[in-house]
Amino acid sequence: MEEVISLLQKIIRINTVSPPGNEKDLADFLAEYLRNKGFNPSVQLVEDNRANLICEIGSGRNTLLVLNGHLDVVPAQGEWKQDPFSGTVDDTYVYGRGASDMKSGIAALTEAFISMAPYADKFKGKLRLVFVSDEETANHGVLHYLKNDKKRYPENYAVIAEPTELHVCKGHLGAERYWITFKGSSAHSSKPENGCNSIYLAARMITALEEYHAELRKRTSTWGSPSCAVTRIQGGEKDNSIPSSCKLFIDRRTVPGETKQDVDAELKIIVKKVFPGEEDRVSIIPFFDFEAGRIDEHNPLIVTACSLLREKKGADFAEPVIFGAGGEQSILTRGGFDTIFLGPGSLSEAHMPDEKVLIKEVIEAAKLYEDLIFRILLS
Repeated sequence: MEEVISLLQKIIRINTVSPPGNEKDLADFLAEYLRNKGFNPSVQLVEDNRANLICEIGSGRNTLLVLNGHLDVVPAQGEWKQDPFSGTVDDTYVYGRGASDMKSGIAALTEAFISMAPYADKFKGKLRLVFVSDEETANHGVLHYLKNDKKRYPENYAVIAEPTELHVCKGHLGAERYWITFKGSSAHSSKPENGCNSIYLAARMITALEEYHAELRKRTSTWGSPSCAVTRIQGGEKDNSIPSSCKLFIDRRTVPGETKQDVDAELKIIVKKVFPGEEDRVSIIPFFDFEAGRIDEHNPLIVTACSLLREKKGADFAEPVIFGAGGEQSILTRGGFDTIFLGPGSLSEAHMPDEKVLIKEVIEAAKLYEDLIFRILLS
């Protein structure tokens, strides 16, 4: 078994479900793994048992290349055929929570980083592993890293190993999340007409949001289409009382170019349309703001990566695509890094029961990362 696959199995077995995360357990494991191979990693505490892993080689001053991934995973919900933290393998796949999103990327980046050690003194800059906590919840890990790392070079690049099936991704969706609250009035459930049922108010909004989503999907562009989904609902006080309060949680995915202000305005229009004269019964409360990410297609990092993929995998991999979910590209971009997504695994496997990744794709990813590092830091 290739060393990268053995490493992947080991890190799947370390439970980093977020929340609570406990990514320090994995950061400590990887730090020891790297020390045993002659490196000098550091574990950067973020909060409680949550931490980042950082390791650097090279002494040049022109280019900084960050290899980035997140240590946390989402809960292993649903019905699994095997233990989600076993790292089970067969002839084709590695199984487990995080196999695609994104412990396979962590393993491949780590092995590529290790393989570059003999060439580090020839780098025109530095190669840095930055594995962060809390990507799946609130991005505290990457924000903590950027807060403590202000030094930049003439060229600053980052590769995030999100599950792209080894396609180069030039951008990702953003997310605007809200609670929408509904204020009704209580009454005995035997006389519902004496009250105002807040769940019925929410139901009217749900129907409108479903129509809103359908309209969003028609807004096609080179960056894909936005979306809107109701993901949570809470309401009611008692079995035999008309509910006076109810609230919905919505997840509105944005494409590059859309802003929070755009989404705020559209939601207010929907409320005005659905509740004429009753707008005061509805409140829109922002919960989470995460902008979409993008990189110019003429940027040297994306040009180099696409050229490499064209040579190694053919024309189907020669053009950059859009990552169909969120990620931390936009945060690293704000932090001064030109950033792409490139990693093993499929987004269709992410967050699913019996999550898996192709063994051959993980091995191939490690080799592609090596080639990309050569082209960025040794050309």
